[in-house]
Amino acid sequence: MTREAPSKFVTQEINTQKTQERQQQQQQQQQKGVVPYLRTFLSELLMMHLTMEDYLEGGEINLRKRNAEYEIMREILLLQVAANNYNLNPNEQFGAWFRDMERLSENESYILSCQLEPRS
Repeated sequence: MTREAPSKFVTQEINTQKTQERQQQQQQQQQKGVVPYLRTFLSELLMMHLTMEDYLEGGEINLRKRNAEYEIMREILLLQVAANNYNLNPNEQFGAWFRDMERLSENESYILSCQLEPRS
């Protein structure tokens, strides 16, 4: 056993704990009706890509990274499948109201936005 071996086990245990915590947070969010954004998943994939190596020492594939990427992609796929079950019918009254709304220019939208939420 090398000196690095114990730290590898500790790192694996910490990563397992983090994964379990993330899964618990996601379950709590889903129970509260939070809609996950694609941006969240893409940010997580990007951070993983930037912080984890594709290959380990000795040229071995980093399976921990691959498994984590797989889990994120699986979650996205499950959300897509769930979204296909929705059947949203257009509301004509809302559509008429929305089409009749005054369209603002980019500058007018920005000014209104600053009035509603002043810059700090």
